[in-house]
Amino acid sequence: MFGRRLLPWLLPAAIAAATGPIAAGNDGDGRLFASAGRTLLSADALHAFASKSIQAGPLQLLLYGTIGRSTTAIAAVLGAVAILLLVAAARAVGVTDRRVLAGAGLAGLATGLSRSVYEAGHPADGLLPLLWILAAAEARRGRTVRAGLIVGLSTGFETWGILGLAVLALTPRAAALAVGVAAALFAPFVLDGHFDSGRYVWTISPNSLVLGHVAPGLSFGWPLRLVQAAAALAIGSSCAVALRRSAYGIWVVPIVVVCVRLLLDPLDTDYYFLGIASCGIAGGASIVQLLRTGRRIVPAWPVSATSPASP
Repeated sequence: MFGRRLLPWLLPAAIAAATGPIAAGNDGDGRLFASAGRTLLSADALHAFASKSIQAGPLQLLLYGTIGRSTTAIAAVLGAVAILLLVAAARAVGVTDRRVLAGAGLAGLATGLSRSVYEAGHPADGLLPLLWILAAAEARRGRTVRAGLIVGLSTGFETWGILGLAVLALTPRAAALAVGVAAALFAPFVLDGHFDSGRYVWTISPNSLVLGHVAPGLSFGWPLRLVQAAAALAIGSSCAVALRRSAYGIWVVPIVVVCVRLLLDPLDTDYYFLGIASCGIAGGASIVQLLRTGRRIVPAWPVSATSPASP
């Protein structure tokens, strides 16, 4: 019985781990992060962000500085993690049917999610929005410490993980904890004076979604990123409040945050869209369960006995 419960999780994850290295291809910025990760694990650990090209967090550098030294190992691990996290997110939004959970994992394989999280060298784009779903689920259950830790630690992979604060809009204590955890992750490097990631400058891509507002080829730095983050947080938080009585808000809000981020993003990188796909699969699984079994998913925030919850 226990094995049957684990099968929807383990079977797709095992397939992802086995096939990931075969179809791995190029790992994008992975070699750059592996080099910085080796620095993080050395006597010069506080110099890990001395290069402005390191646009990742310390947890990602730790991952690439260890497992990431082997492209085969990192492809297998990230592929399996992506599928396990996808199934966990589907479970968090209320999917209980084992066949639907397994279908969510297989959908992650079919859409290439398990492969894409490795190829770009930026697994965060596909995985962080799934972590936000888990954080939202924990917040709804009143587990504010867990919710805050999940969002805070997500910034350790890429700084924009802090946008997960949107799902904590109704739990200020969890949001405060997330900010504190995020600050603690980067504080040693910033205080040491060798944190140069903030000096990085991007060039607006010709096919960028913001092209109608700015000229292509224009260079920009972190001030534009801060504007982008503020807009994503404001709109995402507003959606979290508006959808507080909707069970679907748990996965819709992360998608909204990612969409706003993309609408204001100066780059046109394909892997930026992974978060929409991964959250869409998790949320779609809840709809499939409702259509297939008529089993309603768990409501979002606790409501009074006299106040009906909308799906």
